[in-house]
Amino acid sequence: MTLTEAAVRATNGVESMLYATGPKLERARDAGASRADQGAFLILIPIAIIIAMGLMAAWFLYCQQRGAWPAMDMPSFNAGGTWKVYCAK
Repeated sequence: MTLTEAAVRATNGVESMLYATGPKLERARDAGASRADQGAFLILIPIAIIIAMGLMAAWFLYCQQRGAWPAMDMPSFNAGGTWKVYCAK
């Protein structure tokens, strides 16, 4: 295959993508949407982790100022209930 033939084939592929209709267009839209979502998750997940670590550090410092340690109680699976977050001495 010559360079000219390769350029023609590449151009035809791009043109078919530009003028895509029906299933081809839907696949192209779906592929673009998933790429955009990946970028959002790469930004949002680290921000959420940083916020969670900041809240845990603030809870630890709050308890330390009162001479206690952070504590968390989980309710039993059978009885149910609510989680308890407090400072224990």
